[in-house]
Amino acid sequence: MDYNSEVERDALQPPAHDAAIRDTSELSSDAPRVSPPSRTADFSGRIVPPVPPVVAQHQQTIPTVLDEEEYMAKQIVVPHNLEEEGHGWFHWEIEDWTQLQDRAISKTFTVAGRDWDILLFPRGNQSGEIVSMYIEHKPKEDDGSDWHVCAMFELTMSNVDKPEVFKSNPSRHRFTQEESDWGFTRFIDIRTLVTPPDDELPPLVENGRVRISAFVRVIKDPLGVLWHNFYNYNSRKHTGFVGLKNQGATCYMNSLLQSLYFTNDFRNAVYKIPTENDDPKKSVALALQRVFYDLQVSSEPVDTTALTKSFGWDSYESFMQHDVQEFNRVLQDNLETKMKGTIVDGAIAKLFEGKMKSYVRCVNVEYESSRVENYYDIALNVKGCATLRDSFANYCEVEMLDGENKYQAEGHGLQDARKGVIFESFPPVLQLQLKRFEYDFTRDAMVKINDRHEFPPTIDLEEFLSDDADRSMSWKYSLHGVLVHSGDLHGGHYFGLLRPTMEDKWFRFDDDRVVPVFPEEVFEEYYGGELTQMNAHGGPVRMRQNSKRFTNAYMLVYIRQALSDEVMCGGDAPVPEHLIKRIQQDKDAEERRIRERQELANMVRVTVVGKDQFSKHQGFDLCQFNQRQAKDNQLFSELMPRNATLGSFKKFYAERFGMRPTDFRLWTMVPRVNKTVRCDMPLVGDSNEMTLAQLKENRGHKWADLRLFCEESSENSPEAFHAEKLKPGIHLIHIKYYLPEEGRIVGLGNLYIQADQRVGDIMPDLRRMAGLPADAALTLYEEVKPSLIEEMNTEYTFHRAEIQSGDIICFQQQTQSTGAAADNELDTVAKFFDDIENRVSVEFVERPTRGDGDDFGGVTKKGAKTAGNVGDSPNGGGNDTSNNGGGENGDSGNGNDSVYVTVASTKTPYDQIAQRLAKAIGERDPLRLRFYVVGSNGQMRQPVRRLASTTLGDMLPSINYAPPPINADGLKEYVVMYERLEVDIMQIEKLRSIRVTYIGKKSMKDEHAVEVLVPKIGTTQTLIEAVYAKVESALRKTQDGDGDAVRPFALRFYTVAGHRLRQLVNGSESIEEMGSQRVGEVVAEYVSSDDQQPQQQQPMAMVTPKGDESRMDTDEEDTKAPNVMGVDVEVFHFYRDLTHTHSVPFLFRIFAGEPWADTWARLGRRLGLGEKELKSMGVVVGPQGAVDVRACQVVQEGSLGIDSNNHSGNGKPGSVTSPTATPPLTATGAADTESGAADPAGDDVQHLQSQSQVDAGGAEAVSPVIAGAPADAEGLCVWDIIQRMVSAQPILEETGGRPRITPGFIALNHIDRSSRYRGAQHQERAIRILN
Repeated sequence: MDYNSEVERDALQPPAHDAAIRDTSELSSDAPRVSPPSRTADFSGRIVPPVPPVVAQHQQTIPTVLDEEEYMAKQIVVPHNLEEEGHGWFHWEIEDWTQLQDRAISKTFTVAGRDWDILLFPRGNQSGEIVSMYIEHKPKEDDGSDWHVCAMFELTMSNVDKPEVFKSNPSRHRFTQEESDWGFTRFIDIRTLVTPPDDELPPLVENGRVRISAFVRVIKDPLGVLWHNFYNYNSRKHTGFVGLKNQGATCYMNSLLQSLYFTNDFRNAVYKIPTENDDPKKSVALALQRVFYDLQVSSEPVDTTALTKSFGWDSYESFMQHDVQEFNRVLQDNLETKMKGTIVDGAIAKLFEGKMKSYVRCVNVEYESSRVENYYDIALNVKGCATLRDSFANYCEVEMLDGENKYQAEGHGLQDARKGVIFESFPPVLQLQLKRFEYDFTRDAMVKINDRHEFPPTIDLEEFLSDDADRSMSWKYSLHGVLVHSGDLHGGHYFGLLRPTMEDKWFRFDDDRVVPVFPEEVFEEYYGGELTQMNAHGGPVRMRQNSKRFTNAYMLVYIRQALSDEVMCGGDAPVPEHLIKRIQQDKDAEERRIRERQELANMVRVTVVGKDQFSKHQGFDLCQFNQRQAKDNQLFSELMPRNATLGSFKKFYAERFGMRPTDFRLWTMVPRVNKTVRCDMPLVGDSNEMTLAQLKENRGHKWADLRLFCEESSENSPEAFHAEKLKPGIHLIHIKYYLPEEGRIVGLGNLYIQADQRVGDIMPDLRRMAGLPADAALTLYEEVKPSLIEEMNTEYTFHRAEIQSGDIICFQQQTQSTGAAADNELDTVAKFFDDIENRVSVEFVERPTRGDGDDFGGVTKKGAKTAGNVGDSPNGGGNDTSNNGGGENGDSGNGNDSVYVTVASTKTPYDQIAQRLAKAIGERDPLRLRFYVVGSNGQMRQPVRRLASTTLGDMLPSINYAPPPINADGLKEYVVMYERLEVDIMQIEKLRSIRVTYIGKKSMKDEHAVEVLVPKIGTTQTLIEAVYAKVESALRKTQDGDGDAVRPFALRFYTVAGHRLRQLVNGSESIEEMGSQRVGEVVAEYVSSDDQQPQQQQPMAMVTPKGDESRMDTDEEDTKAPNVMGVDVEVFHFYRDLTHTHSVPFLFRIFAGEPWADTWARLGRRLGLGEKELKSMGVVVGPQGAVDVRACQVVQEGSLGIDSNNHSGNGKPGSVTSPTATPPLTATGAADTESGAADPAGDDVQHLQSQSQVDAGGAEAVSPVIAGAPADAEGLCVWDIIQRMVSAQPILEETGGRPRITPGFIALNHIDRSSRYRGAQHQERAIRILN
């Protein structure tokens, strides 16, 4: 049967005729019936789905409705986690069903001390063929307005003589003042009452008689939220706390902020941060103080928009879900920085910082290598750990280093050792991240771990402390908060279960809603694991196989019991006075805005265009009713009361401009179909009595303001024009006079015409208005719309020319075809308006050479002016200005870009723009200027091609997504970037520009951008020669004395993809591949003495001056002997993960037998880094193809942190094993002819793979993975490490005459500061261009 739980609120009265109704109810005692206790509760505040309907007709297993106790025990079972307050039943026997009214109500009955009745609609409620039935709770007078009763009930309809035949429907509900009745709109079909579906059964209504019964169990609600629908729920009223608004995907942040807020010591420290002078839009500390204050005093959910904006997040990022742990670290790092030097300096560390020790301890000798580091949170494994203690034990598990994986102990050689982690101390507030998200190697994807993981209310962590730890106080911890994640890897929801005080009272903080929960729910519900469900009788229901809970604990917060009074009950710090004052100011401002909005609702803006505005207007229509109206020609615009009459406004307007109301009359303005705005009809007579609101509604179109035109009295005006309407056939037109020699138009005023009058008849009036001679020849145009300016036939009548009131006629003297007039581009009204329609203001900015330009000149002209010397350039004309970057229209003082501002039409040809710019900046040849489109974000885009059809419009970005700003003249403003070239643009367009990163002689820090022009089709030999010539020229200029004293040098060219070396370039590759997205970056490296071999061994990619190989630029003391074996290995940079690469890689030569100290000294010189930077740098050596640091040999740990956990405690590295011994490495000796290189052919990187290999002699496969423990630097040789990693395959195996890259690498772990600097430069440049 259909079940419906919709609310029925109609006030029902007992029927007037109840003779046919007999009450035969018997009530059970109200003694409470207690269900068996359970571990979990269902008072979470969720709306529990209704009990499924039960239909029972003549079933022997179900008691009859007259066996009430047995029936209720069978049919209405109290869930295992609920407790009954009382139960009872009521029988209502109806003697004549046909005599019932449309609404009937039973007598009142009492269950558990509460009054109830049955509501019956025998002919349906909102459905004519269905019987509707409800149960209603009748509150007592002293219950108040916020009463509620939770009840499980069942309504039945049975045969009076045979009670075993019945129809029933069960439900449960929270009865409130808003929902005082609940039941079933579709209880049973009326036709089945007298005609049963089974012929063997009697009908429910037999001889007009039927029994209606109600069975009710009243359920206790100790938390006050059982079956709550949370409509109009007030968290502050019910719990004393408020929630936080979700901005879209900020639930993770809300749960963490609530946890931090209830850590009183942390909240007090935040309040003490000095923020009096902070910018509210940028200060994280101030925004957090505001959030905490609102959580403390607000009665409504608190907004966190100001906090997210202080992080620099936009609305889009607020809709992106971030990780709780990541957000916590970012927040605390920001606060720690703000707290430095204040009274709360170190408060974050005091609360959240602990210490752990990573150690390697030898078994047979007295030697230990250890390091103590701080942590703020600990990441614990869930998979394979049943309890929280198991996770800690797994974290501190000791690993044995023995056999082939022995530890290299300094001074003791290889030794058996124990490796592990032990805690020195735990913080007062311990934040534990449960690693619910891990990488699944079988699926090759990240997955969520939903395994069961139990966490206790208290835990003693003393067993995980080192022997030297302080044990003067207990190390027992109590659970303070559980942050829960519901969902999977791709999305979900966060909420927090928190204990705000030391009492055992828990609350669920779910964004803007706070509800109380039972302590049992905090644990069992969110352990994770297999999903079980209880049936109505409290027994388990078998679920689908492998069905697990996807809602489980993600982060735990424990507080040390010995310090709980200090952390949780230290007393509330006083809220900073400046914060209260600032908040009060914001409230006052908000109230002021509300008042202003209310006032605006009673006001209407009136905008009037008058004679003066029309006279100065340079454009279409009478004026522009938007921001494109020139700033020096503003319209009258005032807010007026909506109920003010037009007559009173005319008096106000007349007083403002020193006129009399009889000196003018007002016209309404209307938009026409052709998108023009013109006068419509004069406001005279009864219009003066209309209110401004009526005028706006009836004659003001749908504009936000009421737009009017003021017609002032003139010689042409009819008598009493201010009080009379226009006579039939009379029209008012507007006159404009165009002056071609000045390129401007003047509004002369108005003119009355007759419909049957010839157009040419008004020429004398036009000459008089313009002050022209009587014989001046005129040409007349009608201003139809912006794109249609039509020349008028003076022989036509105005009626035939379709001229009506509000039309605009423009005229000019007839143009001459010779002299200066012939050179005027805007010699007609039509051309003038076409120029107006497309006119824009363009600021030409010289392309910056700092950061992204060619450091050696490139295609940019070497003598290009900068902003500092443009001031002497000749001015480009009346509408053109150029300045030197610090002026009003310049570059906001950056002092580096030549700036030239001009006003022109977007239809202006390319060459004309180039000529105008060249004249302004002093460039002789306009063809040696190249233009670039600049996006709305200030970033330079593609260059503009010079074609016959190219115009200024092709140099401007699309305005679909970011409309340009409007200047004071009402013109759209754009920025175009230009650069000066060494060759003209026509030649450049036959070539292509390739940017090459040049690494100089000094070190890898000696990095320059070199831009060269090469043919679009050809080989890379042209690229090599062009770069070499440019570098040689630059080096010659930097030499002291004679410019010819530059010694010959070699350049090694290679391509880079993903900051990894892809292939060496030897001159035979296709030039089309260079600089493409597939190739990535092209690098030209100055080959230093460390990498050079005797001349007969130079690789093909090296380029030297012809005929002078004997004078190579080398440092003799660092050059190895010819018989010393050496190979080239790739050196690249990464940060924490080998896949997170950065900076420019390079080839570096290693030699057999060279100690690591000497290799590191040479490598340090190549990097150009200081001793401090080198010490902090992690160095690993690995086989090609390795993507995990643990598969590499750690040569220098530095900041790598492989042996121990990182600052966040994100788990330990897995154990690794030593490889089997491998054949020796083939090296480059004196007899070698070429050094190691990559195969430039093909698209893929030609690295030797790290997989096991078999040599030519059939040797067994060997593993490239070696021990992850740091090696002893003393006596270490990189050559030997790589030798153990690769098989016997020759290093210099040739493929088509091209050698492969050595199958090994050296990787350097450090932060990419250079890329950050370059990124900051790009950002600075974009801001500079936009300014």
